[in-house]
Amino acid sequence: MTKEEILQAIRKNQTIENMDLSGVDLSGADLTGGRFENVSFRNANLSGVNILKTGLRRCDFTGVRLDGTDLTRVDLRKMDFSGATFRNAKLHMTMLQDANLTGADVKGALISWSMLQRAKLDRADLSETKWEKAILNGSSLADANISKADLLKVVFKEVNLHGADFKGTHFLKIFFRSCDLAGQDFRGAKFSTVNADSSILKGADFTGADITYSNFQNADLSEANLEKVTGQNTMFMGAILQRARMAEADFSRSYFGGADLSQADLTHTNLTNSVFEKAKCRAAVFRNASCRYADFSLADLTEADFTGANLFQAKMDRTIEDNANWSGAIKTPLRGTDKDLVEAESWKPST
Repeated sequence: MTKEEILQAIRKNQTIENMDLSGVDLSGADLTGGRFENVSFRNANLSGVNILKTGLRRCDFTGVRLDGTDLTRVDLRKMDFSGATFRNAKLHMTMLQDANLTGADVKGALISWSMLQRAKLDRADLSETKWEKAILNGSSLADANISKADLLKVVFKEVNLHGADFKGTHFLKIFFRSCDLAGQDFRGAKFSTVNADSSILKGADFTGADITYSNFQNADLSEANLEKVTGQNTMFMGAILQRARMAEADFSRSYFGGADLSQADLTHTNLTNSVFEKAKCRAAVFRNASCRYADFSLADLTEADFTGANLFQAKMDRTIEDNANWSGAIKTPLRGTDKDLVEAESWKPST
């Protein structure tokens, strides 16, 4: 079918089905109200088309061009867009569940209020995209390029992000739940108010990033680089921070309760008013750190190094301090074990 035949069929309210429209040039055409079923648009040019209120079922969009196209409210579920281009397209409230966008070029597109559950975006170019309130639960973005993107209130739950590139991306109120972000480069990133609980961030690099008010509860941050991070009021409850590099960072008013910081390096780090209750800090380094008013109650500080640290008014209730190094540390006044509290907590009624 030619372009004119297609437009005439739409004007006559006819359903276009079981057709091969590969390579057709419909750029800029008005397809409003059209119905396409089991149609191949392979390598077709649909850039700038008006596709609003267009019905699409079981269509093949492999290699199609949709540059600058407004896909607001379009249902594209389970369709194949592998190798397609969506440059500067608008995907607002677009339904892309179970769609295949492997290797697609989506650079500069707006993706808002859209549904991409279980979508395949492996090796897709999502650089310079703007995301707002999109859902990608169960999707795969392995080796995708998400650099220099703006992400706001996007949900990534159990998403495969292995090898994805986030360089220069801004994150705000993002939900990473049970995601694999091992080895990711977040250097200097705006990572504020991000929920990354139960995610794998082993070896990730957050050097100089802003992670204030973020949640890393039960996350694996072992061997991660958190040096010079701005991280006030950050949640690390139950997190694994073994051998993490956390020097010269600001983690004031943060919560490390039950976390494992064994052999972590917190040299010159601001830990004022932070809580390490029941944390495992064996052989951790707190050299010249500010631990003023910090709470180490029930923490394991075996062989920890507090050389030159400031522990003014720090709480050390029932703390394990075997072979800890306190050389030059400011420990006066120190809030030690409250014997009356211990006695009250261990009291049992007589039988």
